[in-house]
Amino acid sequence: MVIMTISTDVPYGPRVATNGIPASKMRVFLVQTAQGLTPSSGGYKANVNLLRQLRLLGHDAAQICYGFEDEVEKYAELARAKGVEPNVTNHSALPVVDSKGNQHQLDVKTFMDEHGIHNIVISRVPFNEAYPTREFWQDTKDYLEERSITQRMQTLIDIFSEHITAYRPTHVVFNDPVTMKVTADHALRTTFKRINVIHTAEQLPFGPYCNGILGHCSSPEVEDRLLRELEGIWVVSKAIGDYAWQYGRLKTTFLVHSPLTYLDARTGGMPVQRYNIDKFEVGMVNPCPHKGLSILVELAKRLPQIQFVTWSSWGSRGKHLDQLKALPNMKVMPTTSNTDEIWDRIKVLLAPSVWLEAWGVVVTEAQLRGIPVIASNAGGLKEAKIDLPYCLPVNVVTGDKHENGDYIVPEQNIDLWEDAVLRLMTCKQNYDRVARATAQGSVKWLNGLDPRAHEKWFLGMMTA
Repeated sequence: MVIMTISTDVPYGPRVATNGIPASKMRVFLVQTAQGLTPSSGGYKANVNLLRQLRLLGHDAAQICYGFEDEVEKYAELARAKGVEPNVTNHSALPVVDSKGNQHQLDVKTFMDEHGIHNIVISRVPFNEAYPTREFWQDTKDYLEERSITQRMQTLIDIFSEHITAYRPTHVVFNDPVTMKVTADHALRTTFKRINVIHTAEQLPFGPYCNGILGHCSSPEVEDRLLRELEGIWVVSKAIGDYAWQYGRLKTTFLVHSPLTYLDARTGGMPVQRYNIDKFEVGMVNPCPHKGLSILVELAKRLPQIQFVTWSSWGSRGKHLDQLKALPNMKVMPTTSNTDEIWDRIKVLLAPSVWLEAWGVVVTEAQLRGIPVIASNAGGLKEAKIDLPYCLPVNVVTGDKHENGDYIVPEQNIDLWEDAVLRLMTCKQNYDRVARATAQGSVKWLNGLDPRAHEKWFLGMMTA
């Protein structure tokens, strides 16, 4: 295993004053929207690893998130194994009434995880029952536009507000409009800085992709105003920053994900590099229309001699998976939180997105393990490829949608994709060259990142 070395004055340790305390200790509070303590979302991974990075640098961190009952106990056991007392606390169940008048009990638990992050966990199952996506979108819209607030929305507002008050943060980080308004109206508003993380163009209240995914951007005018009142807007790629400026003249700060996002979670070093030259499957994660489902399907049809495997994720619906299951050379796997299952199995990764991809965490993860990636040049994927082969052109979505809400995907030229797959899957000499270049190039790239970049930015807000 290769261990990453980062050239800093105090690698991964807190910047300390003479008394041994971080020179400017922060208390960073994160609100997560991805569900589960171990979801497959790249945005969630980036968010939580930002907190872990800040903890390693000597700062305090907390998050509100959604989780299953067994996840809390699992993470509490991991904390105990590392010598951290989790202090699992059950808070009073909160009654929530849905649109049909049915009452649900929303459980809230708190615990300290192995990284020293304070977790506030809202029970996932009753939340999803009480807050259906379309209804929650409308509740959010009414709240932002200061219309009548439903009882269930008021309960969620109170949870967020009360835990922010109890934690007394120096910074609140989020990527949802509810938290943006909760913090704007909060009694302690002047005591903390607010940062919105833009993980998708659909979050932004302008441009062709505004509200392109259900649940995003319910009140563009209000959200645009609230965004411009923030101390920080973090974009995870230059592509998203360019989009924000082009369509909204919105100033943003571009920072690559925290380096910890890509290090081995167990060792803290570089991930184990594979050499999968003798494997036989082409893999893809999260098959759905805007992630390039049509390209994957056409490749499988054109190349019956090649075996493909996919792992479902947040964008994969039943009809998409059924389409794949009908192909004789396609295997469909359930979502996995253990990505080693993917890296140990595939020879090549496909990332054929046709929307404005923010970055593509899975691309970086694969490349660091020496697995060649054939990606599109859509959005931030070109940046994630860091000039490694292969990065292929696609016709991106325009923002137009079908009646069912899916983006209308333009016709694609599959020839280049077919050629790239064949080059990697049938020519060992070419695979060896690309795999070695991928491993070396990605390690060099990660070594060049500043693990203090986010810390410096956050601290700068405190003195501005």
